[in-house]
Amino acid sequence: MDEISAIVSDTARRLLRGLAEAAGTWEDMPESAWTAGWQAIEDSGLLLALLPDGDGGLGLPLSEGLGLVRIAGSHHGPWPVVDTMLARRFAAENGQDVAAGPAAGGPSEMAPHQRDIAALARACQMAGALEAVLEMTTAYVGERHQFGRPLARFQAIQHSLAVLAGEVAAACAAADFACQRIAAEGHDPILAIGIARARIGEAVSRGTAIAHQLHGAIGYVREHRLHRYTTAMWRWRDEFGTQAWWTRRVGMAVIAEGSDGFWSSTVAA
Repeated sequence: MDEISAIVSDTARRLLRGLAEAAGTWEDMPESAWTAGWQAIEDSGLLLALLPDGDGGLGLPLSEGLGLVRIAGSHHGPWPVVDTMLARRFAAENGQDVAAGPAAGGPSEMAPHQRDIAALARACQMAGALEAVLEMTTAYVGERHQFGRPLARFQAIQHSLAVLAGEVAAACAAADFACQRIAAEGHDPILAIGIARARIGEAVSRGTAIAHQLHGAIGYVREHRLHRYTTAMWRWRDEFGTQAWWTRRVGMAVIAEGSDGFWSSTVAA
């Protein structure tokens, strides 16, 4: 990552973290606050991160733009940041005018390669959200006391937290590999994208269950942000191809490689 990319990433992280922390209970957010938050995101240039510089974008490689998508997943808020980033990229690719304003729900019509990019973006979002869930769960079990000591001191809690951390590490590694593959010339990234979607979908299922178990009922209340991340991940997991669909696609890609290509594909992943 060069200096410009590092500056953009740091700016995005500070901005989205601040907005997410200030968002409070989304249902009670005044329209003026939502609009002010969206305007701050627009003014930052973050929504242009997936656009080439020739189309008015930031000129970042796609892999680095997807790094900003992961940051957006880590600091999830009520604004459709990633959906708008994707919609603007695909509009430019299709020779259409890049529309102003939010694009909730993502692009409605996509070419096959665009759907693959959108699927990878969701994988990066989920990896970022899982990192946030691990952070808030670790903080919670360290602060919450039972029987005179923090929950984190109980061996069963430590085991569950270790399993959650392992799932998050696997998800981040899968997202990193797919982003590296999409940046590498001469390589078809579809297998790596499929692996990321399949493995991260599994991590979401296991990780969110553990996080809610360790938080107890408090993770579901309106005022707590955990359920904002988990319910979003459950939705993202099924968008642009379900986990089962991507698992089958990985299997078909491996079979297509044949016995000679199986080992090289395995060690590359």
